[in-house]
Amino acid sequence: MKTKILAIAIMVSMTSASFAQHELGNKEKMKVFAPWAGHWKGEGWMQMGPGEPKKSSVDEKIESKLDGTIYLIEGIGKTINPQDNQETVVHHALAVLSWDNYTNEYKFRSHLKDGRSTDAWLKPTGEKKFQWGFEIPNRGQTRYSITLDPVKKTWNEIGEFSADGSTWSKFFEMNLTKVD
Repeated sequence: MKTKILAIAIMVSMTSASFAQHELGNKEKMKVFAPWAGHWKGEGWMQMGPGEPKKSSVDEKIESKLDGTIYLIEGIGKTINPQDNQETVVHHALAVLSWDNYTNEYKFRSHLKDGRSTDAWLKPTGEKKFQWGFEIPNRGQTRYSITLDPVKKTWNEIGEFSADGSTWSKFFEMNLTKVD
């Protein structure tokens, strides 16, 4: 009986140590995104089809959550409707960024106000540079490249689409400044 209790106690302590090690690993992997945290404002444009690009004012709020193991990202783009001079939301997204110890990958799950969502890939590509993207079934790929300048407190993000995976067309750009 004492042997069984000792074996159970050892298993519980090993499991607890494993969970603690995963949490520390997650925090360490997520530190690269610390410069993202804060409130960002600026302007962006998007070109979906023929015609002029649609411009908008952009407000992004990025928070570190769960003791640094995830980031919560909310972006809202607004424009002035020329018919009634009212401000209209043209883009509203919410995303969760985390590290997965089992797949050794960043997970980037985004949701749009219209109910669409995607599980995107995300990776650091250089000093304060990141790229994320996703497949569009039977259409192609979308990728976004982010460059941060911590000194100027700026965020530049460019979106591109490719139907074949080798020829890319720019359809989106966003330039933000950190306001807090």
